[in-house]
Amino acid sequence: MKIIMCFITFGILIFLNAFNVTAQETIYPLSFKQATQLAIDNNFDIQLAKYEHLIKATDELKAKSIYDTILEGEIAYQNNQRKQSSTILGTKTVQNDYNVGLSQKLPTGTTIDLDLENNRNSTNSVFSTTPLVHDSTLGVTVFQELGKNFFGLADRGQVKLTLLEIENTKYLSLEKIESAIGSVQKAYWDLVLEMERSNIQQDMVEQAKRLYDLHQEKLEDGLMEIPEAIASEANYKRRKNELQLIRNQVHFKSNTLKLLLNIEDNTKQLKATDSFSMSTHEEFQDVSLKKAFEQRRDYKRIENNIKSKDILVSIKKNQIWPEINLTASLERNGLGDHFKQALTQITEEDNPNFSAGLEFSFPLNNREARGALKGAQLEKARELINFKLLERQIAIAIIDRVRNTHVFYESAKNTEEISLLQARKLKEEEKKFQAGRSDVDTIIRFQEDLIEARADEMVAKYRYFTSLIDLRQEEGSLLTQYWKEGL
Repeated sequence: MKIIMCFITFGILIFLNAFNVTAQETIYPLSFKQATQLAIDNNFDIQLAKYEHLIKATDELKAKSIYDTILEGEIAYQNNQRKQSSTILGTKTVQNDYNVGLSQKLPTGTTIDLDLENNRNSTNSVFSTTPLVHDSTLGVTVFQELGKNFFGLADRGQVKLTLLEIENTKYLSLEKIESAIGSVQKAYWDLVLEMERSNIQQDMVEQAKRLYDLHQEKLEDGLMEIPEAIASEANYKRRKNELQLIRNQVHFKSNTLKLLLNIEDNTKQLKATDSFSMSTHEEFQDVSLKKAFEQRRDYKRIENNIKSKDILVSIKKNQIWPEINLTASLERNGLGDHFKQALTQITEEDNPNFSAGLEFSFPLNNREARGALKGAQLEKARELINFKLLERQIAIAIIDRVRNTHVFYESAKNTEEISLLQARKLKEEEKKFQAGRSDVDTIIRFQEDLIEARADEMVAKYRYFTSLIDLRQEEGSLLTQYWKEGL
């Protein structure tokens, strides 16, 4: 039994080992531009932002539905055999109605109704000249609003308000998309930063190993004191430990970016192919301000809000007017023994029925409408103040962002030079150490200085590259660099 259990355990271990081999992570190289494009295609926040706009865009159909053509129809049948008070009234009356109509409201506030009514009446009453009559009537009715909603002013205003709301939702969705892209790009530079730190630490591990190997040789030859050999060994092991911690951070940043890019394959480890390559720095305050006022979507949204308030003020002014409605209708009918004859008489004979009327209604105090108008005017005034405030906020933010890029660029260049100086200092000290004019503690301290300088250099460059992302977002130009399609 024990032998069988051993074989089973051995088989499980072989299986798990084989699984681990097949499940090893594969390197997936990814450029900055590719990461941005993957975000546009796959990022969940971007997909949700797209749907927000698409859902809101359906309101245009709802708003314009007031101008839809309405088809109405009616079929009715009545068989009246009720007992009558007099036998001369007859004992049976049968009516059939077949009616159809079209109704259309126009942007001018005019409603047009076109109706065709057909009635078939049969009776055995002695008072009826014919036992069976077909009566067809064709009529046109025009209803025109002349006071409130003067020639469709309110209706058109509501449609315009809906279109402005849809446009604002589009701007808001684009802002969310741009923000998501900015987060992905910063996550990419986060990964680059950790990879650079890992490379720095790898170099330091190799240097510490060379120092450790050298001390072990000298220790065996009796040319090295034991405390110095112990110090170099401790330094080497500490470097390896720090390297493992940083590599773990690389995996963490890789997974963070994978989540933002919606990459489901857990066997892939992202490897950033771009680096902190410093080129010439050209950012101008006037250019950035011009871009911001032309492209900032919150700026466009508040412009639309002001347009909406203007429309609302016009609508509320119109609501103060009395309700005045003009109605006019014209009908022609025909009678016959059958429907065809009755329909023919509508056009062949002149039997018009014309009517017209004008009605009005006006609350004498009209306080509700006057209060609504005053409220709309105050809302417009408040929106204008918001507009001025946003202009100042944009200007100050752009000034700060541009200044940041200049300061961070200079800082990155300076830390780059400091890193080179620290590398030269360590190299010269190593030469002294080889000549026996230095000690292990000094070498280790100079290594620490170099690590700190190179780490500061990477952080400074990271800060500069992310400051460019912040500036592009403040300008509202980040999205247009990578995404040309509209919503």
